[in-house]
Amino acid sequence: MKKILSVLGFSFILITIISAETVILDIDKSVELALGNNLGLKSSRIDVEMKKRTTDHSWNNFIPTVQASANLMRWNTEQIAGIPGFEVALDRWNLSTGLDISLNLSYALFKEMEGTKLDYEAGLITYEIALKQLERDVRKNFYNILVYEENLWLMEQNIEAANSRFEQAKINYKNGLVPELTVLSAQVGYENLKPALTEMNLGYETMKDGFKILLGIDLSEDITLEGDIVINPVSLDTEKLTNYFLGARLDIQSMNKSVQSLENAKSTLKLQTMTPMLILGLNFDPTFQADPWENNWFENMGDNWSQQSGMFRMTLAMSLDPFLPWSKTQTGIKDMEDGITQLKLGITQARIGAEMEIKTLVMKLNKSMEQLETLILNISLAHEAYRMSQEAYDSGSRELLEVKDAERDLNTAKLEVLKEKYNYITGLLDLEYALNASLEEIKEISNE
Repeated sequence: MKKILSVLGFSFILITIISAETVILDIDKSVELALGNNLGLKSSRIDVEMKKRTTDHSWNNFIPTVQASANLMRWNTEQIAGIPGFEVALDRWNLSTGLDISLNLSYALFKEMEGTKLDYEAGLITYEIALKQLERDVRKNFYNILVYEENLWLMEQNIEAANSRFEQAKINYKNGLVPELTVLSAQVGYENLKPALTEMNLGYETMKDGFKILLGIDLSEDITLEGDIVINPVSLDTEKLTNYFLGARLDIQSMNKSVQSLENAKSTLKLQTMTPMLILGLNFDPTFQADPWENNWFENMGDNWSQQSGMFRMTLAMSLDPFLPWSKTQTGIKDMEDGITQLKLGITQARIGAEMEIKTLVMKLNKSMEQLETLILNISLAHEAYRMSQEAYDSGSRELLEVKDAERDLNTAKLEVLKEKYNYITGLLDLEYALNASLEEIKEISNE
């Protein structure tokens, strides 16, 4: 398979051999796999589902508690009932049952329901942060591997060129054009590159394994990435981007939601402790009047079973100590108010930091774009210098050291382009994440 990597019209050709078992991944397929398989994202998704279930069932605060009980007892001493002269000995064994239903009602229940909703919304934001981070990291790693593959290709070309110089040096030596030292120097240069290539291959495999873990696929899978590194210049307006997208940042959304949650918690605490609570209760306690071992429980139920103290009760209660200025409740309310103030200060600081981040990212992208144009021109010049040096060396009119210097300059120029390509692409990904917006939206707002 032939892969073409291009930037601003400058292209490299990378030859990749793909076995039958190799999984071919483009960048969109990689993101899709990660979103479906990444373990960290799965854990975040479970958290959201738990919070949603709690929100959907928050009305269960209005379901009364129901407790059923049964007691089988034997008195240690004989029990006597009746008035003097008409005493009756009761059975030592006694069977009683009970059913208690209670419901506590207060205004705080509605605030608690609102709190579960806010908690769920905060969970959604946290999940979206995890999702956006994962997508950004997958794209960064994808492009990083492509750049590394191109770097490997450059190293292979260097080794081939070093081998060619070594062979040419041997020919020149036989023809009496160069001394034996030139041959030895060419051989040393060729052999020294081999360990570096081995080290790069090891790093490449390690990088791919890390990418597999990010995608949530088995390490035994053989993958090959298919894609182009294409730089499309984007005109960016820092002021427009900041004004339009700043409030949509996920970290600021999360902090705003924290403020809402803490304000709701403060209201809930006030309602729980400083407003009346209505307590409704209903209980039944039928007791078996005969011997539970000798008499049938289900015969003569009207005579054998008797209600002892069953009742319906309605209680209105309110605590008074929360109104004291030094009470635990008042202290808690003041702590929450201070916490809200701190969060709002944090939001202000976060907005200032976000403005600086966006400005810095835009400046780096503009600088990178300018450098790329210069660096690509340098490649053309260095390539021409290397070609002329190699031709001169082949004819015996130049020293090997001059060829090596020209080759080093060429490789340095290529590597600088690689670095800037990666910097620009990842810079755009960071900007998308920082603004919580797609590249198309960023272009649209900047060009308005």
